[in-house]
Amino acid sequence: MSLRRTVALSLLAVSTTVAFSALALADTIDINLRDTSAQLQYKSSMGRDALGKTEFHMGVLYVNKNNMLGDFGLLVKDEVGSGAPGLSIGVGIKGVVAKVTGNNPAASNASALALGGLVRYSPPAASRLGIVGQVYLSPNIVTFGDADRYVETGARVEFEVIPQAVVYLGYRRIGFGLKARPYAILDEGVNFGLRISF
Repeated sequence: MSLRRTVALSLLAVSTTVAFSALALADTIDINLRDTSAQLQYKSSMGRDALGKTEFHMGVLYVNKNNMLGDFGLLVKDEVGSGAPGLSIGVGIKGVVAKVTGNNPAASNASALALGGLVRYSPPAASRLGIVGQVYLSPNIVTFGDADRYVETGARVEFEVIPQAVVYLGYRRIGFGLKARPYAILDEGVNFGLRISF
């Protein structure tokens, strides 16, 4: 087994151990839908320290039986500070496993270890409103199976209806660079969602 695969699988194993220890700390369910896909995410707050608030997440994205994705990871986020009120930044890592066809009828299996993060801005005068952008990338060295890279980008506008419920309208694009054929889009388009904390 190659060194890069061993290192990536070790990191995924550590993330999985942390993930299962966090399951007892139920926090948030996030579901978003569009005409051709549905995504369900579970998020759990793992506490706060000098580095910020740590959050574990895992989820599944279903497009059809030949296009689906599962992911899990950790995100550390915090407010930038008094110099930029309403602005928060997060950085994280996540493991991804997927089956993707793109424009080819034959499905490809792919997995990746992606690094990325998000930026969220909530205007001080309208604190219930939020604008979020995020990106995750996985280059060839930590992308496996039939793929050689993974790219996920997204943006959304969210509104806090009550403290425990947020609705949002977003745009997402998830794709894989495949070894045997051109870039394959797993999911792309506008979705609407609901996030419930408990």
